[in-house]
This record gives sequence, C-alpha cells and structure tokens, in this order.
Amino acid sequence: MSRKLEEPIKIKNMELKNRIAFAPFLNMPSGEEGTITETTIRWFAERAKGETGFIMTGTINPSRSVYDMLAPLAAMSPLGMGPTLHDDKYIPGYVQLAEAMHAYGTKIGIQIALPGPMAMMGPSPSPFPTPDNPKMDLIEALMGGMSMGAREVSVEELEQWGDDLAATAARAKSAGIDCVELHCAHGSATLCCAFISPFCNRRTDKYGGDWESRLRFPLEALQKMRKAVGEDYPIMVRISADELLGDLGITLKDTTEIIVPALEKAGADCIDVSMGSMTYSPEGILTPLYYPEGCFIHLAEAVKKVTKLPVIGVGRILSMDVAEKYLQEGKADIIYLGRQLTSDPETPKKYFDGRPEDIRKCIGCLYGIGSCGRPCAINYDIQDEPIPLTPAEKAKKVLVIGGGVAGMEAATVAAQRGHSVTLMEKEAELGGIVAALARAPIEAEFGNLVNYLATQLKKQKVDVRICKEATVNDITELNPDVVILATGSTMTIPEVSAGKPGIMNHVDALRRKEEIGQKVLVQGLGYGCELALSLAEEGKDVTLFGKGTDLAMPLPMVRRIYVQRKLTDMNFVKELPRQKKVDNPKVLKEVTVDEVTPREVIVVDKEGAKTALPYDTLIVSLGRKSNISLVEALQGKVSELHQIGDCARVEDIHGAIWTANEVARKI
Repeated sequence: MSRKLEEPIKIKNMELKNRIAFAPFLNMPSGEEGTITETTIRWFAERAKGETGFIMTGTINPSRSVYDMLAPLAAMSPLGMGPTLHDDKYIPGYVQLAEAMHAYGTKIGIQIALPGPMAMMGPSPSPFPTPDNPKMDLIEALMGGMSMGAREVSVEELEQWGDDLAATAARAKSAGIDCVELHCAHGSATLCCAFISPFCNRRTDKYGGDWESRLRFPLEALQKMRKAVGEDYPIMVRISADELLGDLGITLKDTTEIIVPALEKAGADCIDVSMGSMTYSPEGILTPLYYPEGCFIHLAEAVKKVTKLPVIGVGRILSMDVAEKYLQEGKADIIYLGRQLTSDPETPKKYFDGRPEDIRKCIGCLYGIGSCGRPCAINYDIQDEPIPLTPAEKAKKVLVIGGGVAGMEAATVAAQRGHSVTLMEKEAELGGIVAALARAPIEAEFGNLVNYLATQLKKQKVDVRICKEATVNDITELNPDVVILATGSTMTIPEVSAGKPGIMNHVDALRRKEEIGQKVLVQGLGYGCELALSLAEEGKDVTLFGKGTDLAMPLPMVRRIYVQRKLTDMNFVKELPRQKKVDNPKVLKEVTVDEVTPREVIVVDKEGAKTALPYDTLIVSLGRKSNISLVEALQGKVSELHQIGDCARVEDIHGAIWTANEVARKI
C-alpha cells in the first residue's frame, strides 16, 4: 500500500509535495523589532531540510496599533514581540524566508492574528464567562490569583484591524509567501476566537449575541482579506473545533453545524482544526504527556464530514505511522506535527528514508517551547546558537561514567564526532532517573528518549558496559584521554525515615513497583504529585503530604496546572474526565513529619495537631544530591575531567541534555 503521507495535495492553487506540515508555534526567533532574521530563516529551514511539505509560521502581528500596545508586555516576556508584518518595511525579510523554503520544495504560509483577552482586550470585559460566574484562568493561577483583566474593544478598532489583517495578507502575497491563515482559535488567545466564543463574548451590539453576530467580525475580516489577495490566493482558517469548556464555550456541534459552513461560504480554502482556549483549557494547545497520542483527531474527522475543503488535523501526533493511519482512515487531509518537529526537524526525512529508529521522539514534557524562552528539552540544536556538531580535530579515547540520559547523550555525541567511547553504568539498565520515571504510566513517554539514545549508542558502536561501577583503578587502567562524569544524583531521605522498612525514595519505588503495598504515602508536593496520581490510577490508596502550600511547582506550566486541577478545587472550567478533581490521592498540605513507625507516619499541622497516617509503603519524593565521590578521587589522575547532568548540578532532562552537548561537542 502506497503511503498517503507522501502524496501531494492542493489547497486552491498551492500544491504541497507531501501531507506532513509544521504546525504554527509561537516560538520562532525574530529580531528586536519583530523582523525576520537569519536565525528565523535557519529555524524554519531545519524543518524544510527535513522534508516537511508545508510550514505555517506562528502568529504574525498585522497591526501598528497592536504593536505599540503590546510592546511593554513583550519586553517582559521570554517570547518577546515575535515577528510582525504591519508595515511594508518588513516585506524583504519575508521574501528571503519564502525563497529559503522554496529552495527545499517546501511551501510556507504565515498565520495572522490579533491578540485577545489574554493580552487584555476582548469582545467584552473580563471576568469570563460572566461576572456572576467567573472562572480562574491560567494567568491568575500562575500569579497567585491576580488577574490582568481585559477591556472591551471598540467598533472603530475592529474596522481598523480588519483592514490591517487584509493589508498584511496582501504584503505576504507580495513577498512570495504561499498562503495566509486567519487565526480564529484558542479562545482567549486570539480576538477572532474570543468573538466567536460564547465564553468570552457578552456584547450586545451587532458583534455579540447570536451566532451570526458573534461570527460577524472574523467573517468580515476574512472577506476583507479575500478582496486584498484575490480569488486564487489560498486563505486558511484555524479554529478551535471544541474549546474544551463544555456548553460554556464553542462545542464540536457548534463547529460542524454553524462555524465551518459559515467560513466556507465566506471564502476559506482550508480548515485547520485545533482546540482549547489558551488560558482556560490550555491542555488542548500545549497537550502534555498525560494524554494519549492523537487524542483530538476526532475533531478533524468530524469537521471533514461537513466540508469539501481540505482539513488539517493536529493534537499531540508524534508518530509518522499514526499520522499515516489517520490519513488512510480519512480523518484529515494533512497532518500537523508541532512538538515532534521541534524535538526532531528531520522526522519526515528519516521516516521516508526507512530510518524510523533514528527519530528523536517528543516526550511531551513541555519543559521547552522550541526557541525563544527555554528551548526543547531533548533537542540541543533547536537553540539560536548551538555549538556545531563537527568532526573532532583529534580522535580521543573517551570514558563516560554513568548511563543516565546525560551520559548516553554525551557518549553518542562524542562518538559521532569520531572519538572512541566507552560508557560504564553500575545499574543493569540505561536511562537512570528518566528510565525509572517512564515506569509510571502517566510518564511513560519519557521512555522515548531512553530508547532513542540506546539505539544511537549501538549505531555509533559505543562500548557500553552495564552492571559495572567504575572505580579509580578501572579508570586508570583504561587510561582515557577524557573522562566525563555523568554519575547523576541520589534522592535524599530524611533521617527520621532513613533505613526503616517499607520506605523507598521516588526513583527506587518506580524501579521496585512490585514491592509497593496497597496503602501508600507519598511525601513531597513537587514531583511527588505525578507519582501519587499515577499510583492512584493503578488502584493504590494514596495520601500525598508535605510541608509546602503549593503543588507541583517544579513542573512546567501546563503540567503543573493539570496536576493542581486534579488534586484541588481550583475554579477552572472542567470538562474532560481526566481534568476533574479526584478523591484519590488525598492531599495534606502544610504538615511536617513528627515520627515514623513501621505502620504509621505521625504528621503535625501548622496548629500543632497530630495525625496518624497508616501505610504499607512510604515513598519519599524530596530533594536530590549530586553524586560527586569520583570528582575528588580523580583529581590529578586523568588529564581531562568533566561533569555533566546531575553530577554537575541537579536539574531536569533539559539540563542533562544541554550539559552533555556543551562538553561532548568541545572535546
């Protein structure tokens, strides 16, 4: 059977060479004033070189007034202002961008959007959905209950912004950009979606009320854009087919019966099916590893049934085989890959070349956002100025001690550069803490990284020695030119609990899951939250406790909010079953351990009251200490010594991969 992924497809008169596309991400680099730079072009070119058929940029600003309005906010954001095209002076940058993509046979579009309530302006003023029923949003949650608020935009502003959208579309066409997309998705993130959504729009003029009125502004904007670019130029529209807010927001029924027919009639050429509202249901946009792959493809499938236009499916699709399956089943015509093409821009090329095992598969961690701010946790090369991966000037004998992901990455990179590499790991498996975390069902995709690195070690012919704890004598006998210490870290257990039966740290508990009893206590309100949720889903009776007041603070934003919504009664909109608060695990905050017996942990709250918590297993998920015993022991005994990963500084996966590359690319 021929692969559907490799079939060309037309959107109006724009022909794509295949059906894999890069989803619009708000993380592309740009110049200080929103210009397209060489770094911007290189960032997109990596995906074009990787055989992606179509690339859609993240949001491009179309308006001078919006540019001036948001400049102060942008100065405080790690993302900055992002690219803009509100003036003709920016056109040359887009000409260069288009030419660079076309050199690889890749088509490129730009996504145009006006900011919504998330940027403090909307169809009606906050709070949302109504003053009588306000819901906490993501920004409020992250800012401890503080709300930035949103003002109501005027009719005069809407008229001007509609003209701005049209003028920007015309500039894109003149620059050789292949198409434009009007961003009408993600609820509070964009003005167009906020107008469509009953959750955000309480206006009483011609732009609010029934569906016809709420759709008026985006449809008027679309018609102005069509007039500006002509009938033959493709205009796509991105929608939230389901805002994931239940009946308070846009539902799939609304989308299929009202929104899509209206957009098609108004002149849209392709429907890009997204979901969620950025500040109220961000899991639809930044979907963490807790959700199954392709969990939102049913939305594209439903839209495809009611339109003759090409339909793009998106939503945590990581595997090319899964993408092919969805195309074969007719669930979509084009598949957007976002985070997968961030973790590995060469995903399509490797797949088409018959090398799927070489694809660095996304782990859904959400630690990184691709470029601006914090880069992808597992792709060192995604940053603006990586140390290039070049052949070593002189081949050396390199010994890597420690087979966690830092050691595995360092060994792989050093071998790629031509060094002779040996890796020693004291445990029977590679992957260290990351491999252990992957044994928790809700974090299983961390195993993607371990599997990828294990494959690369074999391909690079690294001499891997497991069940081997390196001693100073072993190291001196091997006589390496370079020693890289990747000995990781050890989780700490407080003295009150240390050495007692039935007590394990977080990592050991995952490695010895068969020893975990039915009644489980998890101490630690950080990463312990994920472990507690996972054990509860597996049927254990779990109590999570700790001395702090906040839950899941070390986790990235959307993962943290997901966990907090599961474990507390936050005033968020809750629709999907996996978002709803659970009774198991039970959560105790602001308590300290007074005593640990073989059967109970006695905790004390801030008023001094004591509570006995019975347990079969107590799992301690607190801090970690770097394993540095070999550092001093090797001083003066090896000619070149480096520390990476937790051995250098206790961090996360991002720190492990970054430090590994910073060392291995220089030796």
